[in-house]
Amino acid sequence: MNRIWDRVLGILFGLLALFATGVMISKNWQAFLEICPITDLLTWDENIRLTAVYDQFQDYRDGKIWRATLPFLEAATWPPLRPIFSLLLLASPGEWPITWKDSFLGLAFYALCFPSIIYIVSRISGSLLFGSLVSIFVLALSLHTSETPAYSLSSMLETQGMFILLWVYWGLYKLYDSVKDLKPGESLPAGSKVAALVSVVLILLFFTKYPYGLLLFISIFLFELISRFPEWIGFVRYSVKAHYKGLRLFFLIGVILLVLSLPVLRVVTDWNLDQKSFKRILYVLTVILFLDFNYFLYRHRKNLGEISPPSIKILYLYAILPCFIWLFTNIDRVMSLVNAQMIVNKFVRSFILSLFESPGDKFPASHVFNEPWIFRAFFLFSLGAIGYWLYLNRKEKTSSPKTNGEGRIDSLLAKLQNIEWPKFLKDPLFAITVIVFLQYIVIDASTGNKQLRHVFYPLPALLTILSLWSFRLVQISDTSKKLVISVVFLFFLVWASSLFIKEGGLFSQTYLSKNQFCLKGFETTVFEPAREFAKEIDPQGKYVAFNAFHDEENFQVPGRILASEFDLLFRQKTVENGKYRNDSKYKWKSWDEFDKAVYVGPSCDLPPKVLSRAEGFGITLKQIKEIKHQTGDYCFKEFRLIKK
Repeated sequence: MNRIWDRVLGILFGLLALFATGVMISKNWQAFLEICPITDLLTWDENIRLTAVYDQFQDYRDGKIWRATLPFLEAATWPPLRPIFSLLLLASPGEWPITWKDSFLGLAFYALCFPSIIYIVSRISGSLLFGSLVSIFVLALSLHTSETPAYSLSSMLETQGMFILLWVYWGLYKLYDSVKDLKPGESLPAGSKVAALVSVVLILLFFTKYPYGLLLFISIFLFELISRFPEWIGFVRYSVKAHYKGLRLFFLIGVILLVLSLPVLRVVTDWNLDQKSFKRILYVLTVILFLDFNYFLYRHRKNLGEISPPSIKILYLYAILPCFIWLFTNIDRVMSLVNAQMIVNKFVRSFILSLFESPGDKFPASHVFNEPWIFRAFFLFSLGAIGYWLYLNRKEKTSSPKTNGEGRIDSLLAKLQNIEWPKFLKDPLFAITVIVFLQYIVIDASTGNKQLRHVFYPLPALLTILSLWSFRLVQISDTSKKLVISVVFLFFLVWASSLFIKEGGLFSQTYLSKNQFCLKGFETTVFEPAREFAKEIDPQGKYVAFNAFHDEENFQVPGRILASEFDLLFRQKTVENGKYRNDSKYKWKSWDEFDKAVYVGPSCDLPPKVLSRAEGFGITLKQIKEIKHQTGDYCFKEFRLIKK
């Protein structure tokens, strides 16, 4: 197409994509305000994260800079990126409560995906029109799904992951495009900004949610092994000769097998690996292996630089290494990841199969797309395009310099290193396609926590990358075939766009009534005990709190479901003029900052540890009030702290 026409039509369809995105923002937010009855509370994880932000906000305001900053550095379960955003929102002016602001931030991240797709696809394809059409296509398919509308209005991390992962794949595309003709030992030209781009986007993904980054690192590493297999054989040969011998080699293999066996052990045994002793041993072993590996890399950096694939050098030095340093600087981060690995929730059979499943009445939903035949047909078409491209490029090979082995095993490795390897594996579009496929496979294989939400954050990236294969077919086809392929893509675009006007579609009258927007649900009465007790909190009181519903012995009691709601609502009452902090023997060495205490739990009998803590500080707890909820599942007690 003429470049001028491509630009003109690209701008027109780009404006259409942005208009549809704007309508989505408006209608989704309308649903949040008018349909969702619970907007002052978030889901469990979000409540806990926001609770910590409230505490940091007060500490910064009161000049306790180190105490306010320390949670960002500890950040055991959730990375600090989203809490930083939430803290800025909490400090920003406006009448919206922080739960509204944080929920709208999730919607903003989802909306930012679509101008990002326009930019990324137009840069890869060179066509602004194609980028705009892909943006409309991805909006239509990703929005009309079982859970995206609800996640777009939550403070959870799925939409943030969607947005950042798109830019991750743009960074990976640029990286593999830059190194496709480089040989081991060669580097990117001076002044290249690719390494910086890769570093920023991958670290941002890791700091969105630790598993997001780690699972992607595994996918990237698997692709690296596949795409540059002879070069990796050379790396292994040198490593065994120069460093990994005897006990070191045995230790390396043993620790790797131990880590890789965790998902298997979770399934085939009834062993309880969720124990501090086991997790500490695992931490020590992996740290020793990590330090020894990096010592090896540093000591042999010159020789390794001459044989290592150029892509993995950039990925490791600029992204993987800093992320793992951050991970290992806090043992609780490793323990939290092991905890997450041990969780088993069988809501779906398979993340991959859920992409192809038909809608049903199952709750929670086990399907992704409301109209799965669009994705099924488009996926098959994209696989056909990939297969055709592979067929055309099947004969192109790359070869490595011939080497000879020393000894039986080394000679066998030398033969593997000398084999010719398919050149198409270094193509940047093929690279990001394989990685996004591997991402779904790795998620499916490694986690027993089969919640459907884990499928959604790679979804815009998957649809975008599959769409790019239509343009690749146009590029490699003659004139007659170009027209056919363009018509096929337009057919899928129109088919997907029809979702906008169908029942439940964005531009239909039933959009608000046919879609699920309220992740917190509609059972307002469930949360009334927390709201009723919150009314008893003095906005100017300075409370040390004992929330017994967080204690392990109360994990199975009915009131457990409101543990995080008590924490959040009580803080909301005291954030401006008071203080409310959960007691911890690790964080609070005295209660000098408090004048009152609050206890909530399933029974009105104070646990012995509460009395012991007060006794240790020389404080008497003088009861002010006691309220037993009518259900009998909750008790609220308030005390005045009196020095003996």
